Amino acid sequence: MNFRPAHRSRYLDTFNFSSLTDVVMQLLIFFLLTFSFANTRGMNVTLPKTAVGQPPMRKTVSISIQKDKQLFVNNEAVPKDQLAAKLSTLIQKDADQQIVVRADKDLTLQDVVEILDIAKGIGATKLFIATEAVKEVK
Repeated sequence: MNFRPAHRSRYLDTFNFSSLTDVVMQLLIFFLLTFSFANTRGMNVTLPKTAVGQPPMRKTVSISIQKDKQLFVNNEAVPKDQLAAKLSTLIQKDADQQIVVRADKDLTLQDVVEILDIAKGIGATKLFIATEAVKEVK
């Protein structure tokens, strides 16, 4: 009596990695997108709205100004009198560094201009003001 099957199934001799690759790519995309959104969380800044906007194309220094005029440089609280020193240490690595000012929409223009003036005074040449894009309903 022969108790062995007539032919052996070669079911798990090789493993197909295509589905595993798809899952890893999806996880990579998820974490990259989550990380990019996590950078702007934590500060209560309501940006002004604009119909046409363009995100910065390279690494930037972010200056956030809250409604109570509290300043943050790259999510780190900085007093206004130490802003120039902090920016100069960040900019001296790259002279063409982009500076994005994220000011609350309820601040006066004078408050934003003072921050831009400090940045320009230390040698910054590429200054931007962040806005929130308005979604058009058609």
